[in-house]
Amino acid sequence: MNVTFQKIDDLNGTLSVSLEKSDYEPKVDEQIKTYRKKAQIPGFRPGTAPVNMIKKLYGKTFIADEVNKMATEKMYNYLKDNDIDVLGQPLLSINNPSDVDFDKSEDFTFNFDLGFAPKFDFNITANDSITKYVIEVDDKEVDTEINNLCRRHGILEKVEESTSETDSILVVLSELENENTVLEGGVAGKETTVIPELIKDEATKMAFMNKKVGDKIAVNLSVLFNDNQTVMSSATGIPKEGLSDLNPQFVAEVKNIQKFSPAPIDQHLFDKVFGEGIVNDEETFKQKVKENVTIYYNSESEHHLEHELDHFIMDKHNLTLPDAFLKRWLIASHPDAYTLETADEKYEKESGALKFQLIQEKAIRQFNIEISEDEINQTALGYAASLLRNYGITNPEFSWVQEFAEKQKKDQRFLDKVKEIAVQRAVVNQIKNVVTLVEKNTSVEGFYEMIKQHNHQHHH
Repeated sequence: MNVTFQKIDDLNGTLSVSLEKSDYEPKVDEQIKTYRKKAQIPGFRPGTAPVNMIKKLYGKTFIADEVNKMATEKMYNYLKDNDIDVLGQPLLSINNPSDVDFDKSEDFTFNFDLGFAPKFDFNITANDSITKYVIEVDDKEVDTEINNLCRRHGILEKVEESTSETDSILVVLSELENENTVLEGGVAGKETTVIPELIKDEATKMAFMNKKVGDKIAVNLSVLFNDNQTVMSSATGIPKEGLSDLNPQFVAEVKNIQKFSPAPIDQHLFDKVFGEGIVNDEETFKQKVKENVTIYYNSESEHHLEHELDHFIMDKHNLTLPDAFLKRWLIASHPDAYTLETADEKYEKESGALKFQLIQEKAIRQFNIEISEDEINQTALGYAASLLRNYGITNPEFSWVQEFAEKQKKDQRFLDKVKEIAVQRAVVNQIKNVVTLVEKNTSVEGFYEMIKQHNHQHHH
């Protein structure tokens, strides 16, 4: 048996494993003896067929299994013993084909192509500076949030006539055959809610103003719903693919009108927003709203800082990967997702994620970062809460989050994602402690204008 390694360049190499008959024959003989005890060979009782017959019938299969297994084991043992850090998995060489012919030879040579992880130093220090934006919350932002809270906790009251673009108008939709006749067998009696301010077409929007229960409005279905096929399908009960068969002209009969009234700024609103008895006057209410808005924008600033740090560490470590090898490996290991035609396009995203992972692993080793069980549990709670928000539960009770997180922990995919988030957060927090953070004051408008420019620059 012989294992040889050849380094082609810093990112590519080959490894050869040569096996002679004496290397694999003892184990093959053991397998044949074991198989003979239970082999069902016509004309022989189980366990009595001659060994030579078993070899003749199945010997090449046993040899192939053992040789492939042994070559793979020797290859990985060599990589481990010699601390060779490879990316992906070794692939049978395309430039130096293996010499494996089970019909003509008893000696075999496997040649593997290897792709190496790039060697680099983690080079982020206190000399590196990152801007951290301090978003100044002014009275305008506080007033906007108070208006939002008043709307959020407002009420709908039934009225006789629609007088505002924010009114909620329940209508019954029926498909028309012509200007005055409902189409027989067409869509009819479908209730849906119309809020005029959401209609983009000004004429259609105004058609719903100053209407009373029983009034009928001729509408173009596509214009009414801003050509949104999902909404049109929901309103009519017709699948999207069937919408083109409809006559776009409909009649909408007003069935009910409700006027939205924002909540007044009073004790009832204070209690709704902050809990009973926490706030008792308007000045304190404004102060606490400002505190919450400030916390929100601090979170936005922190999120952007972490995003900038991701870009920063990538720019500071301009890694090069064995691209050709990795594309081959992706096609070989994920044939359903990667083909020769799509590999180049998809590889850009994959290579970026791999580079980030390599840098992250380097930081973990350099700073001896470890993730505690408590950090995993806290991250699981945060991730569970975000999933609940995605399901439409915007402010779940803590007990719900705990129960949901415990159930999700039984799913390995959930745990893997939680650990990934916890590790990335720990690395980012460590880098925050290393670099110099330079605070810069900005307005809310200035912050989001900067975000817009950042997204344009990085094609987000």
